[in-house]
Amino acid sequence: MLRQSCHNATMFLRLFFLAFSLFLAANFSPRAQAAVIFGITNVWKYEQSNNLDGVNWKIPSYDDSEWPSGPALLYVEDHTGVTPRNTPLTLGRTTYYFRTQFNFSDTNVLSALTFSNLLDDGAVFYLNGVEVQRLRMPAAPAVITYTNFSTSGVVDATSYDVFAIYGDALTNLVVGTNVLAVEVHQVSSTSSDIVFGTALSFSNSLMTRGPYLQIGTPTSLVVRWRTAIPSNSRVRLGTNVTNLNLIADDVSVTNEHEVLVSGLSPDTKYFYAVGTSITNFAGGDTNHFFITSPLPGTPKPTRIWVIGDAGRANANQMAVRDAYYNFTGSRHTDLWLMLGDNAYDYGSDSEYQAAVFDIYPTLLRKSVLWSTLGNHETGQSTNFNGVYPYFAMFSFPTNAAAGGYPSSTEHYYSFDYGNIHFICLDSMTADRSTNGDMAIWLQNDLNSTMNNWIIAFWHHPPYTKGSHDSDTEIELIEMRQNFLPILEAGGVDLVLSGHSHSYERSYLLDQHYGTTNTLVNSMKLNSGSGRENGTGAYFKNSGTQPHQGAVYAVVGSSGGISGGLLNHPAMYISLNNLGSMVLDVAGNRLDAKFIRETGATNDFFTIIKNNITLSSAIFSGSGNFQFTVTGLIPGKTNWVQSSTNLTNWTTFRTNVASTNFLNVTNVGNTSGNRFYRVRQLP
Repeated sequence: MLRQSCHNATMFLRLFFLAFSLFLAANFSPRAQAAVIFGITNVWKYEQSNNLDGVNWKIPSYDDSEWPSGPALLYVEDHTGVTPRNTPLTLGRTTYYFRTQFNFSDTNVLSALTFSNLLDDGAVFYLNGVEVQRLRMPAAPAVITYTNFSTSGVVDATSYDVFAIYGDALTNLVVGTNVLAVEVHQVSSTSSDIVFGTALSFSNSLMTRGPYLQIGTPTSLVVRWRTAIPSNSRVRLGTNVTNLNLIADDVSVTNEHEVLVSGLSPDTKYFYAVGTSITNFAGGDTNHFFITSPLPGTPKPTRIWVIGDAGRANANQMAVRDAYYNFTGSRHTDLWLMLGDNAYDYGSDSEYQAAVFDIYPTLLRKSVLWSTLGNHETGQSTNFNGVYPYFAMFSFPTNAAAGGYPSSTEHYYSFDYGNIHFICLDSMTADRSTNGDMAIWLQNDLNSTMNNWIIAFWHHPPYTKGSHDSDTEIELIEMRQNFLPILEAGGVDLVLSGHSHSYERSYLLDQHYGTTNTLVNSMKLNSGSGRENGTGAYFKNSGTQPHQGAVYAVVGSSGGISGGLLNHPAMYISLNNLGSMVLDVAGNRLDAKFIRETGATNDFFTIIKNNITLSSAIFSGSGNFQFTVTGLIPGKTNWVQSSTNLTNWTTFRTNVASTNFLNVTNVGNTSGNRFYRVRQLP
């Protein structure tokens, strides 16, 4: 009997999802095309003084010309995490009324309208006078009046309520002007706050976002996407595009799909499709694939794209994107980094749709994205919490799933890709003190890594004289004073930030933790260009030895430029140009390029590790010192260097060996010990 019941239940589920799939096939196109109609700061007419029971205020023809208006959020709220608060309301009413208009040009291309709402407490939504949704209100057919309270309360409107309407609910949508009306109800007569704002978008497909890739590891990866209609989730994948023979499922029914695909092989290309247990919504072709990470510590030629402050959803952002696409061509982007302020102005869900998901769909579906929190992700709030829309949209490792040391938070984390260790910090909301949780975690993380390269990234730059000033702004000062000593002692090689809307790139620096007037020449371990066709690459010892120097880059011009003095003395070059950074790491070599929106390369530098010390000597006193080095390899370049303290080394001769020995003479004018070494470059 139990077996028969299970069989009947299984048959029911199969029939349900078969019918569901037929419905989707009949009502939705296979490819997603989403667009924002209006954002969270849309202007609304509002009425907060009268009871409108018996007044047909929801219909398009209602005269609301006497109602005041203002941009959302409309509010009475003192929680700083509720953003963007624009138009204040007055407490004391049970129900508040709101109206807005929007234009739609062709209902034939529409499959779903998606509403993203910040709301405290309950609401009823009407499209052209017809009810389409209730949130935390008595269920239909109950009649809603002014005196109805919300069925449950919201502590603070920091998370979005998202719903979609489709099918028959869209029959009253018209070509031309439409009216959206909303009534917001308090949970009780003593409620201390009221919040309302809605962003509206449309899609011609069930797929309204994605797919996009998160938390890539050698053996696993997270695939995410969004649908207009809730469903279960399935990822089909395989190493052959014609045979997607592997399956990863999530049986929960949701609009926000997040599937962990595990049991994969390292450094392997997989093709994939996403959908339900019955049908695919996207993929199953050569354009949908990913390549798993190599094993930790394994060198692999790696391409990384870096963008900062890109989220303008404008022509500048798209020009920077297209310049990179043209530059990289068929070369796969192994991973990419966003340095914060990814979607202006408040980091809302609809702003992210316009500035990230609609701008980079091809890269999102095949290259794992990693990001850090900027001030626009939080709407300028400094509250350390996980309720910002950013954290609902992205998945980051909290338990060292991708390498590194567990952070227990998505605000800051680390991951490995081959022989590169990446560290993401939160310069906006986390405790920036030296004894805070983030600093303690960073120390533990650096102690745990064995990789040859360390790249750190966060939003607020430690050095800048662009549209922000690292001498005067607290986030920038504290990151420089409190975190650079930890990172440099841990052997960091490259630090990436945004915030200033410019491009600035430093010399090879160490131990500059003060303001610009405290920078001295000894803090520039190499004051050259870092260019092999100039003064030479920056050279460091192999591994993560402390205080070998790091390069600091501000890449904050991927969506706009804002100028500034651009004269920080730690910088080799400062540019008021649009662009992005491309990193190529291969073995003991890191090459960086700043790619303009025009395709021009306006800056580049190289860091090389693993140079070999062939010989060393010490001389005490003044006068000339001569020595001979043997064991050279003909054709290899050698640097002859001197030092008075074994820390700061000066290259006084560069030699391309033609034989296996070299005679060296150095003229010394100072007394005391002088140290010498000869280093063979790779």
